[in-house]
Amino acid sequence: MDGDTIRDQFVPNAIVATYYGNTDGGARTAQYGQTRIPSHIVGHVDRLKRKGEGEEAMQVVVIGGGFIGQLVQLAIPEARVLDWRKTPPADHLETRVGPQYLWEPIDGVPSSAFLVTTLVDGKEPTDESILRYKRKIGKESDGGDWGLQFQHEMLGWSSQLSKPRVEYDQLVRMVDLQGHALGMPTEVIRYDLLVSTIPLPALLGMLLTGPAYDINGFKSNPIYMADEDLQNETEGMILDYISDPLVPWYRHTYAGIKKFSESIHPQLGCRRIMPGKIHPYSDSESILAHLELDACFCFGRFATWRPDELAHQTWQQILKWKKAVGCD
Repeated sequence: MDGDTIRDQFVPNAIVATYYGNTDGGARTAQYGQTRIPSHIVGHVDRLKRKGEGEEAMQVVVIGGGFIGQLVQLAIPEARVLDWRKTPPADHLETRVGPQYLWEPIDGVPSSAFLVTTLVDGKEPTDESILRYKRKIGKESDGGDWGLQFQHEMLGWSSQLSKPRVEYDQLVRMVDLQGHALGMPTEVIRYDLLVSTIPLPALLGMLLTGPAYDINGFKSNPIYMADEDLQNETEGMILDYISDPLVPWYRHTYAGIKKFSESIHPQLGCRRIMPGKIHPYSDSESILAHLELDACFCFGRFATWRPDELAHQTWQQILKWKKAVGCD
């Protein structure tokens, strides 16, 4: 990737001092031996329930103050959310780059619906045109539900989360899973439950010890995005996927008075978005299960490395997790 380091590929450019620990050819030694991986978060509930009335409140710490981190705090208001950026964005929802919409509204949050029209090459999608597009971006074998993804017309939602309590200029340098501690530039932060919303390879790179993994298994393509003003405002949102391999753009999106163009190939004057389009990694689910053994939970498409995960699905997972660990 043009000489990018692992940090450059998966961690925002401003994070320049992330601790990567000792690696052996890109693979980290697992500390779990032949431990049988339990079902989702089984093993933590009893320990957490011992924090009964009158005891110190359970400390939930979230790495990443973007949209998913804000969803975790929406579910657990007392969660402490850490973000590496020096200062907060002008609008807390600006953490979602480019045109965004939800397939379902977030419960209990002011939401509005609008029409989303999906096209391939300017026309209603067909099996053939979708396959051409998937081949163009190298995801013809991704196993997703193409019919669901390429619905010609559907309702999209915008949910306006309230302003979160995010602690900025909080750069996590190291994660000690065994000690339930985060190494910060000037202090150590203790936690009972750790939630990560940053890309999974970035989290793994900060662990003192953790599950074995091959960094080369995490494959992704940066997205290069350009935007321009439209003369007329678009009603709703229109997504037009481009299947022609000779055209550098793979999608044009029309929303409001803006047109957004995206490519997986470098384009002059474009903003580069990392990690961009991610591809499945066969060991990711095993890695997530190992992390859960040490009370570290990942939420969001990039944090779980599930290419087809959608925000409303992540929200449902957060709610189930909240109930399972006794945070209700």
